Amino acid sequence: MSSNVKVRFAPSPTGYLHIGGARTALFNWLFARHNKGVFLLRIEDTDQQRSTEEATQAILDSMKWLGLDWDEGPYFQSQRLPVYKQHAEKLVEQGKAFYDTDAEGRKAIRFTMQDGVTEINDLIHGTITFDTSLIEDFVILKADGFPTYNFACVVDDAEMGITHIIRGDDHISNTPKQIALYKAFGFKMPEFAHIPMILGEDGSRLSKRHGATSVTEYRDKGYLPHALVNFLALLGWSPGNDQEIISIPEMIEKFTLKRANKTSAQFNNVKLDWMNGQYIKNTPVEQLIPEVKEFFEKSGVDMTKIAERWLFNLVELHHERFRTFQDLLNQTRFFFADTIEYDQTAVGKFLKKEGVGELLKEVHSAISQVDNFDKKNLEDSLRALTEKLGIGFSKLAQPMRVAITGRSVSAGIFETMELLGKEKTIKRLNYAIKNQCETPEAMRF
Repeated sequence: MSSNVKVRFAPSPTGYLHIGGARTALFNWLFARHNKGVFLLRIEDTDQQRSTEEATQAILDSMKWLGLDWDEGPYFQSQRLPVYKQHAEKLVEQGKAFYDTDAEGRKAIRFTMQDGVTEINDLIHGTITFDTSLIEDFVILKADGFPTYNFACVVDDAEMGITHIIRGDDHISNTPKQIALYKAFGFKMPEFAHIPMILGEDGSRLSKRHGATSVTEYRDKGYLPHALVNFLALLGWSPGNDQEIISIPEMIEKFTLKRANKTSAQFNNVKLDWMNGQYIKNTPVEQLIPEVKEFFEKSGVDMTKIAERWLFNLVELHHERFRTFQDLLNQTRFFFADTIEYDQTAVGKFLKKEGVGELLKEVHSAISQVDNFDKKNLEDSLRALTEKLGIGFSKLAQPMRVAITGRSVSAGIFETMELLGKEKTIKRLNYAIKNQCETPEAMRF
């Protein structure tokens, strides 16, 4: 395909960037990069009631976060009103549109639709036929001087030299009106490719009830941008094999619309979490630290007294265990809290058994004598204790784990105790010993 390819992503700034919109932007971006073409960003902000500067900024921020850089723009339709007026009046002069006056005497311009059959050769769906006799004459310029969607995007796409229009298949119904306008102006017709919509896991259209639906929400939940891009690329497109982890350079190399699916893709949160986990595991710990720090700070953790080395050790210890930064925070929150929530089930299973209090006293006594409170010395001390008591280490490990972390699952117990530090570890053991027969509450040290 020639390097004259030029595509656009044209969101309306009426809310955050939806996952479906992000995938449309990604497909356009990949198509442009694969064909060494141009990727243009246009903000379609002609809906005066619903368009906001906040939404515009959220869209721009989401695009940047995903790494979808644009070559031209952003252009704003609200700044091009004279252009639309001039084009609409030209159609009136040619007898292809007419003034339509409402009851209050305000004049809009309405396009005259011709009866007939319109065909497009969609690059994904093949031939699609429309009976234009079923389409009424439609407004192209409202009385307030603002253009309607179908009119503005045709004028802009033609003036900006867009060669391929890649968008969601919810726009198929708009296409015959747009083709009629292209023909009326004598504009060169672009090629159309309509991507099937994204469905929720229940098979219905993806919406808020399925969970997060905006790029911002996924960023704020602690996903990596490249993982989300990888996931979105495979929602409706295949590199031609069963490959699931695919780098951006590989996507660019392999991306063609011939490999786009004709059927809707289903959003699978479990797969996204798995994929994000793979990206986290394959990212060196030192590269994760700035993002972890920022995420923890935004989540209310006071990071001002946290040493970089300590944070590195924390992330390294959990590197294989978390799939999102939110996951990591959930697993490690007890390190930062004066108050930790004890899992009731874990307390009932491991702390309320007969003799556990005495065992924890033995642990308390043993580790109180450990001067260099590191993994090796802790392990040596506690292994020696199990030999002295004649019990398996698991008899100690689980009650210790629940007493110190509040949960029955954690990273390695010796590493966890080392990172928590001697003072906090002993305080938490003390609390468990004194209260292990009581009903556990949120416990303060």
